[in-house]
Amino acid sequence: MEECNIYERTGTPFSNGVITKNLDNIKRRVTKKNLASVILIDGGLGKGKTTLAVQVASQIQGSPIDFNKQIALGGEQLQEKLLMCQEEGLGVLIYDEASDFNRRGALTKFNAQLNRVFDVCRAFKIIIIMVLPSIKVLDNDLFHKGIVRCLFHVADKGWKCSLVWVYSAYRIAYLINALKDTKKNPVPGKCYISATHHNFDFRIYNLSKKRARELEVVSTRSKLVILQDSVVRLNGLVNMKQIAVNIGMSKGWVMQTVRKHKIKHTKIYKKIKYFDSDQQRVIEGFIKNRTYYKDEKYVKN
Repeated sequence: MEECNIYERTGTPFSNGVITKNLDNIKRRVTKKNLASVILIDGGLGKGKTTLAVQVASQIQGSPIDFNKQIALGGEQLQEKLLMCQEEGLGVLIYDEASDFNRRGALTKFNAQLNRVFDVCRAFKIIIIMVLPSIKVLDNDLFHKGIVRCLFHVADKGWKCSLVWVYSAYRIAYLINALKDTKKNPVPGKCYISATHHNFDFRIYNLSKKRARELEVVSTRSKLVILQDSVVRLNGLVNMKQIAVNIGMSKGWVMQTVRKHKIKHTKIYKKIKYFDSDQQRVIEGFIKNRTYYKDEKYVKN
């Protein structure tokens, strides 16, 4: 009965009305002041981070979000669905499992692309909610841009609800420094208490059974695709676009070389041909007698 009472009292899945006022302020910051805003959500596995993200996104939107259009898993889906939301006038997007945006890969082409996404999200007037295990993996440039507005840390999960601690952008700075100093703070979870104190807390109540089942279907399907992609990479397989980058040739030249010399691929995944390292060396071996791609026609050197 507790769940019913909280909905009747506040009209939201939140136990504390302060959170709705803060979300309204973030929404006005984007829609009225034309400023980019990102909300961070972190916490341990199985704590209910995605459920919290869905409830927060729906509160901002004023109606239930579309799971297929407004939840992106990984950076590639983020760029794709950001454009989708912009085209359809959707003002909030969940970037779930955002740990592929990390400090160690900050200088890679992929993370550079993600940085540009956050640079232009202001023009789209879309609030991005990033869900990840720990904020310490985030690229520092994200904080330097001043677009992070707050952190929701899922501290504990109960049967009907989860306990959430809220940190302002100011307090996140102290928390980030503590999380990075692993020698001084070997237990990351304690940093959320020892490094600084949260501004306030609230309880988030579960989705309805129907919505929870729908979310599970979408989440499981997306995570399966990511897992399959990871298996391909772990096996050391590369597609023709990746081979072109590796050997310094155009994708068109690689495609023509594979076709001309009938080089057999190792695997087809999602209609894309993948090759192993030996096959890549064979393709690379034809560079000496290569042809050049010019005006959509191949001519010999």
